[in-house]
Amino acid sequence: MNRRNDTALVLNILAFLFGGIGIIVRVARDIPDFWLYYTQLSNVAAVISSAIYIAFHSTRSKKLAAFVRGVRYLGVCSLTMTFMVVMCIFLPFGGTPAVMERLLLHVNGVLHHLVCPVISVVSYVWFEDGVKSRRALLIPVGATAVYAFAMYALNFLRLAPAPYPFFAVYEHPLWEIVAWFFGLLALVAGIAVVLRVANLKSH
Repeated sequence: MNRRNDTALVLNILAFLFGGIGIIVRVARDIPDFWLYYTQLSNVAAVISSAIYIAFHSTRSKKLAAFVRGVRYLGVCSLTMTFMVVMCIFLPFGGTPAVMERLLLHVNGVLHHLVCPVISVVSYVWFEDGVKSRRALLIPVGATAVYAFAMYALNFLRLAPAPYPFFAVYEHPLWEIVAWFFGLLALVAGIAVVLRVANLKSH
């Protein structure tokens, strides 16, 4: 195993541990709407992707290696999406002291919104073998679209509260809801393109 792979393995172990700690802390707080939040789901996906990388990073199976690359791509894109939304939307537009403390100072907040995204991006871009095909873009975009549709549907049917303000369908006009939906998909698509290109150019 070369030094680049060794580094990727260490970084994925750290991402798995930190992400797992954040999830445990969040669950221990007994918050019933845990599974409604993209932040939590993206970190669960990232922890699983790191676990899969740790287990199969040295596989000689081309199909399994492609699966590992795809899972890691989803995990890293979703974590980066979480980072960007927190830094570019929540903090600037809802940055009260209480919100900032919850997002960046609580254990799971700082781990899930900052530490894990940074570790995962560094590992994926510079030390891992990433996805090759442009069609891989559909993985994070499709997953985000499914999540958004589910949140809109649950809120519309009054089965669950909106995890984020832009999913509150009864509080916004239709054009605004549509704009947010496509805006979020455009953001995750842009993130996916940048990460893929950066990974390809770094090797």
